[in-house]
Amino acid sequence: MFSRETSLAIVGADLSTAKAASRRAEIAACRPGEPLELKRRSGTRGGRRVVAVSSPRGIEIGYISPRDADRVAGLISVTRAIFQGADTFGAVGRFTFDGSAPALPAPKPKPERRERPRPPIDEFCDIFPKRRSAVKAQELAALP
Repeated sequence: MFSRETSLAIVGADLSTAKAASRRAEIAACRPGEPLELKRRSGTRGGRRVVAVSSPRGIEIGYISPRDADRVAGLISVTRAIFQGADTFGAVGRFTFDGSAPALPAPKPKPERRERPRPPIDEFCDIFPKRRSAVKAQELAALP
C-alpha cells in the first residue's frame, strides 16, 4: 500500500503516436503544484489497468506507471494529484490516497560551496636573502 503522500511516475509522453509532441509541450507548460486529473481507461495494457493523467487544461500528459496503475485505479475516487516536475520519461506527480490535498516536497538544500584554504603567508620571506647559484654569482662578478 502507498504511504499518505507519494511521488509517482507519469509515463508515455514519448509513445510513438500523434499525441507525443502535444504531451511534451503540455508537460513543459505545467507548473509545480498544478492539479492533475486522473481518468480510468477501459481495458488493460499488458494485463494491468490503465489510468490516464491530464493537465488542468484537459490535455493528456501520460499514464500512471504500469506497476502502480492497478493500485491507483482502485483508489481513483479518493486520489488527488498535483504536478511535481518534468523528467526524461515524462513527468512526476505528487499523489495522496485519502482525499487530502497533496503538497510538494520541501526542496533539497544546495550544498555549501567551500573554497580551499589558502596557503599561509611566509613570515620570513624578507629576512633571509635568496641564494644565488654559483654561475649567477660569477656572471654578476664579471659585470663592470
